[in-house]
Amino acid sequence: ERERERETRSFLKQNQEEEEMVDSSYFMNTSTTGAATGAFEYPKLYSFPPFFTLQPVAETRDKQLEAWTALVLSYARSKNVFAFDPATFSPFENKAIERSLNETERNAVVDYLLKKGACERVGDGTKKVHVLWKSIKEWETLLVEWAHRTGRREDVMTVDELCTSEEFSDEDFHGMAPSLLLKILKNLEKGKHVMLFQGSDGDDLGIKFL
Repeated sequence: ERERERETRSFLKQNQEEEEMVDSSYFMNTSTTGAATGAFEYPKLYSFPPFFTLQPVAETRDKQLEAWTALVLSYARSKNVFAFDPATFSPFENKAIERSLNETERNAVVDYLLKKGACERVGDGTKKVHVLWKSIKEWETLLVEWAHRTGRREDVMTVDELCTSEEFSDEDFHGMAPSLLLKILKNLEKGKHVMLFQGSDGDDLGIKFL
């Protein structure tokens, strides 16, 4: 057990600079426009078996959780993932080395993401979470700037249209969970940046950027 702990701490130390680059890259790239595509490149740490066992020493455990946070956010951004269920989230299992986080460890990673403000509970009675690879404030700014840049002010759209229409397939918000987009839009409504109203069919909310 002590040997595994020393091995894990040594590997984490060797990869600290690389992992910090992942973190800084995530924050520096929040202004990037357009949905990310292509294969996701996992960090070297992902192929290290002890990475999938949270260590008992607090310092090592914290570094692991920080690394998992960077990985989850980078993966979600690359794949335009807006929500996930910890039980089925693919990065939590590396089939190539036959390692995966157990249920307790998955919950620990999610709790750490929640603590850091990097995700929110969906609130539908499940363990599903919205992953925030952009903060709520950043999404608010992006949507307002998009509406102004593309001349969409005064246009009437729906929540579903913004989330799923192929017309917006190149935008970062395309594919966003409607419940998350609605929360963002309600914040914008309070700031008088958008107007929300019931759609004609009664099933979807209409949106008009002001």
